Amino acid sequence: MTAPDPYADLPPITDEPARLSVVHREPLRDRLLTVAQLADIRPPTPLVDGLLYRNTLAQLSATAGSYKTFAAIAMSCALALGENFESHRVPTAEKVVYVAAEGASGLRARILGWCELSGYDPERLDEQLYILPCPVQLGDIADVSEACDLARDVGAGLVVLDTRAKCTLGLEENSATEQGRAIAAAERIQEAAGCTVFAIHHAGRNSSSPRGSTAWDGGVWSDLRMEGADLLAKVKCEKHKDAPSGCEHQFRMVPHTVSQHLMPGVGETARRTLVAVSNDSETGAQNLTASETKVWDALETAPTAAGLSTSALVELSETSRASVFRALKVLQDKGYVRNVGSEKRALFIGTELGRQQMGGQP
Repeated sequence: MTAPDPYADLPPITDEPARLSVVHREPLRDRLLTVAQLADIRPPTPLVDGLLYRNTLAQLSATAGSYKTFAAIAMSCALALGENFESHRVPTAEKVVYVAAEGASGLRARILGWCELSGYDPERLDEQLYILPCPVQLGDIADVSEACDLARDVGAGLVVLDTRAKCTLGLEENSATEQGRAIAAAERIQEAAGCTVFAIHHAGRNSSSPRGSTAWDGGVWSDLRMEGADLLAKVKCEKHKDAPSGCEHQFRMVPHTVSQHLMPGVGETARRTLVAVSNDSETGAQNLTASETKVWDALETAPTAAGLSTSALVELSETSRASVFRALKVLQDKGYVRNVGSEKRALFIGTELGRQQMGGQP
């Protein structure tokens, strides 16, 4: 009887060497540029004009309760749809990965609320806006490598880290050295997908300045700082490296309850949210906002009496589609505007009541 072979279950011995994962590094000598070659380096182009730029590292810092997540959600949704974010031009639609590091439970109502109030079909966000309901730890090489692959595979134009604190667990917040590691990790994700990485961060208790080490302040391309209270907010562009800085943008938070049509079977409390919109100054005419006045002016100066579509009003009023949609809702509620078309193909005209209340002026 032949004895069993003790080596039968072992893999066969081969002469093929083990494969090693090698990162190919371009020599510094090959990276040198002449002065003439500097002309080939183009400055980043806008992602959300005036706020975010393509293939950069950015941060938005604000104290707790300053509506920073509502602003980030609104920007992300607009970018994913390729629609202007209020007065900020969005040149093209980009896929967005939103890292909800503090949990994703409330994001559904916030996203659907923005869509509903702005007049967009939320189904358009499918395969454009992705939610990652867990943090990406910038101090963990496995997390960062997987995030690089994810952003590249999705084709992301924007990766939002909300919040930076939750994505840097284990790294000392006040240490420039350890936060420098986090910055390098964020830049790896940026370079892997050619995307913008946008970190949402907490500010100090009594300031809009980012909490912790100033390493991020110097390391980011765009440094946005936000203050907010009583449903009003202001975003200041503290720094863009190669674009105009110092501008301020005013926003207001509009309370909105998402319809049961979009959130069937969900209680009213869970459907309540806030939506960040531009805080246009009110004009003298019937306390209309600037956007509402522009839409009224476009209707009254229209070359046709047959009514204008929403698309035509966007072009004539030079206002974002979301702002036009909201303006039309207000003007219709006041009785200044009515739809003479159909539900599917709306055409709007000004009413006699509107002309009387506006002083008979276009």
